[in-house]
Amino acid sequence: MSLRTGVSAAKNEVEQSPQDLTAQEGEFITINCSYSIGINSLHWLQQHPGGGIVSLFMLSSEKKKNGRLIATINIQERHSSLHIAASQPRDSAIYICAVRHSALQVPGART
Repeated sequence: MSLRTGVSAAKNEVEQSPQDLTAQEGEFITINCSYSIGINSLHWLQQHPGGGIVSLFMLSSEKKKNGRLIATINIQERHSSLHIAASQPRDSAIYICAVRHSALQVPGART
């Protein structure tokens, strides 16, 4: 099974690791996301080959779980992790860490 990661933010503001990962069925997988900017929320997204993007989690200050998936965030350390327990072939996808920054918006500015 193959997993790829991606990042949605300006260059050097968000780093995700590992970039590529090959796992055996049943393994415990961790994908890390570090960011250097203040954020309002962090999103973990998933995209299967040829499919649309699906939101897995939106985090602002807590840990969330959905079946075999667990997402954690540490605001002080500016870090989040996505954990996949007992990986399965259907977990093969691109995983994206996206952040919404907390900078004040100027009228007409885009996020």
